[in-house]
Amino acid sequence: MKRYVISQWINNEAILKGQAEELATNDKMAVFLLKGENILRSSQLEESHPAFLFLSKGKLSFKLNEDHIEIHAPAHLDFILIHPWSKMKTSKDFEGYFIMTEKSFFISISESIRSKFVGLIYQYAHRPFVPLNEQVVQRISLYINILINIITQPEYHFRNEALENMLRMFQLEIWNTVFNLYKNENTDEQHLWNDILSHFLHLVRTNCRFHHDVKWYATQLCVSSDALSAKTRRMYDKSASQIIDEYLLVEAKACLNNPIYSIQNVAELLSFSDQAAFYKFFKRCSGISPSQFKKEKKQENLNSKRND
Repeated sequence: MKRYVISQWINNEAILKGQAEELATNDKMAVFLLKGENILRSSQLEESHPAFLFLSKGKLSFKLNEDHIEIHAPAHLDFILIHPWSKMKTSKDFEGYFIMTEKSFFISISESIRSKFVGLIYQYAHRPFVPLNEQVVQRISLYINILINIITQPEYHFRNEALENMLRMFQLEIWNTVFNLYKNENTDEQHLWNDILSHFLHLVRTNCRFHHDVKWYATQLCVSSDALSAKTRRMYDKSASQIIDEYLLVEAKACLNNPIYSIQNVAELLSFSDQAAFYKFFKRCSGISPSQFKKEKKQENLNSKRND
């Protein structure tokens, strides 16, 4: 892991003071032992590596979705970036293991077990932290020690495979705790998916100019691409990709209707790789080319002025 990514989360001054001890680092994962007051910073990159914290002593407080949260050890926290974390403070007796993973590595592991807990993942994403009992603490401590040993052991021939399995075990341990936490709550899955789909439509309206792929939206919503498309088909009789295309086409037509924008300008505004890719998208979704659309709109505007 690159240090500049880690420094987005951990107070640089704390690193210099020795309050942040680097236990193990490679290109897939970094493990830090954090101790002391205000060692974590709230600033973060929009696109960052997945990070989580095993809080073993003390407490951590922060604001999440305008709510003031205070977490006491022992606990686990997932730093899910779809929500802003701010005013992060740790107590003087704070101690915890901070683990950050390379994004594609983490996603590949999560995808293999996501179906096991898809019904709760969106609910958990809004409050991504759980208290831990003594038995779970013992097992997680063991997993962390094994992770560190695998990363630091020289000439470990199956390092990536072993890290995948241990990280998968770690996640399953946390999700078992999440299931136990929510088992007595009456979770209405249909109501939950209604909330997810509502959030999806909002994301598409506000981000379709910049993100065209279903996978990006599914990641923000903490669901799989297949599950999201299955639900949109059931609810709207359209795939998630079709819905994105519809909103993007509306944006494209609005831009093309503006005489100050060339077709190349519109392709750039809508984040297409080049004009040819935009041309192909527009022709597929509207049945005519962008140039033909501009020509027809220009003629319509002239006719409208004549009639006035």
